[in-house]
This record gives sequence, C-alpha cells and structure tokens, in this order.
Amino acid sequence: MSVFRTYYLSPFSLGLALILAYLAPADAFRQAALAGRSGVFGSGGGLHAQSAVARALPDPYYPQRPPGGLKLNYYYDRSGRWVKFSDWIPFQQKKWAPHHLEDFYELYGLPHHYKTAEVKESIYFLVQALTHRFRHPRNALCKIENEQQYHKYRLLMFMQINLLIMRMFLRLGSLYDKRHLYFHDLDVADDLEISFLVARTYYTEARKYWKQAVNYAEQANEYRFTLDLPTIESYRFNIIQGKLNFDRIIDRHLYQVEAKLETTTAFLDEEGRPRPVKEAMQKDLESMYDESFTPEPLGPPVLDPEWKDTPLFDDVNTGPMR
Repeated sequence: MSVFRTYYLSPFSLGLALILAYLAPADAFRQAALAGRSGVFGSGGGLHAQSAVARALPDPYYPQRPPGGLKLNYYYDRSGRWVKFSDWIPFQQKKWAPHHLEDFYELYGLPHHYKTAEVKESIYFLVQALTHRFRHPRNALCKIENEQQYHKYRLLMFMQINLLIMRMFLRLGSLYDKRHLYFHDLDVADDLEISFLVARTYYTEARKYWKQAVNYAEQANEYRFTLDLPTIESYRFNIIQGKLNFDRIIDRHLYQVEAKLETTTAFLDEEGRPRPVKEAMQKDLESMYDESFTPEPLGPPVLDPEWKDTPLFDDVNTGPMR
C-alpha cells in the first residue's frame, strides 16, 4: 500500500483560495492555508500535506528570527534537517600528536616565501626530533632487516637532521644579512650593526650542527652497505669525499659579515652611537606620548583645487590637500 494519498481541491475550495490570494495580505493567506490544512475547508478537499514526512515536520519548518536584537547564526535549528556545514567540522580536526623522531622529521617544511617565523618553526621541529626516540623498525622510513641496518639508519637520520638544522641557521643568518653594503645604506647604520651581529650569531651556531653531521656521517660510513634512503646516502658519500663542505661556506659568510661590521662600526664611531639623526628620531617618537602632545583633529578629505575636479559629495569643502 502506498504511503502517499491523492488529494484534490473542490471547485469551492479552489475559488476561495484564489479570492484570498487576491484580496488578503500574505500573512492572512498563510493563516487561511493553515486553517484549510487542519480541515476548515472541509473534509472533502482541504489543503492537506502531500506526504507523511511533511505532516510530521513542524510548521513553519524553517525556524524564524526571534524577537529582539539580531544574533548572527545563533537562531537556527541544529536538530533540523538543514544544519550549517561548519557544525559538522570537529573542533580538533586532526587528532594526531607526534611521538617519535620520524614524526617530527615529517613535520619539517618551508614555504616558498619563508620568513623568520617559518624558519624558527622548522628548527623547533627538527630539534624536537633529536630528543625523541625512533619508531619501531617495521615503521621506519626504509626497509630494515637486521640490527646493523637499523643502527646505520639511526646514524643517517641524525646526520640528516643536523644538516637540516645547520641549513636553517644559515637561512636565518641570511635574513639578517646583506649581500652588498652600499654607501647610502649607512643612513641606517645603527640598525645594520645590530642586524649584522644577529647574522654572525646564527652563522656561528650553524657550525656546531655541521660538526655533528660530519661525525654521524663518519660513523655511518663504517657500514659497507647502503639503505633505501638515496638522498641521505648521497649526502653521506659527499661529506666523506669532501665534495660537501659547509665549513668553507660558513667561513665565507663569517668573513663577509665581519667586513660589513667593520664598515658600520667605523662609521658609527665617527658619527656617534646612536647617530644624531637616529637620536632625534627617537626623541620625536618619545615626545608623541608626552602629556603636552595634542594630535591634530582628523577632518574629511579634501581635493586639490589644481585638479579642477568636483568633489564626490556636495557637503565636502574643497581646499588644498594636506
């Protein structure tokens, strides 16, 4: 037996509905329709629901705005059929926490246009990886068959992570360094001196991790077999053969930054530290917070009369642009 039943409108009910639609306002017509659904129009042809599902739904089905002030997105029915998509998204989208060295190693990554915050975040994940234990051998990043392979695998991972941390510190130093120092750059010699000192600190810090990477590469080289980590194995081979030598690169960075520091230091020793211009700028900024400081009131924008243009609004007085 079909769930749905066929209903029809009698001529009297149809005519009455058309008259109400023409004469009565929308709210009155809606009340009349509801009355017809409940049987006011008669049992011989009232405006009934078309299905059992529709009869079970409250009317009106869509929740209405409550009286009072507007509360954005707070007055809809969560238990109904139409629920906001954002309510289906869990508050904690990814219920996963890193526990092993490989977990933190996989979190490492840099965007194409990175800045200081992204580099420091990568250093954090890599340093955390060095302080955590490895996964079980069956969950390693390559196939492990015996204890010797597992030992070399751990040595290669330590070497790789130290190499990445060293590269991150070099990137940090490059963000505070300048490739060329021109004479007009000395206008901000006070800031450049501090920036070069920060770069030199990062370059010096990178050397410690390079030495650790060389140490682990020498230990891993004692095993005369290779693992299924071709990129890391290539780094190990190049370090042992001397083709990959970051000592020379770090020395060049330190030599260049020391030369720039000598230039800026000599200039500041002659001009004064801080420079008179820098000191005047600092005093000007500090005076803005004095009690005697009264900022100019902000007025509406005005047009330059030389433009010979009309204002967008008639009530705006034209005058010289400030």
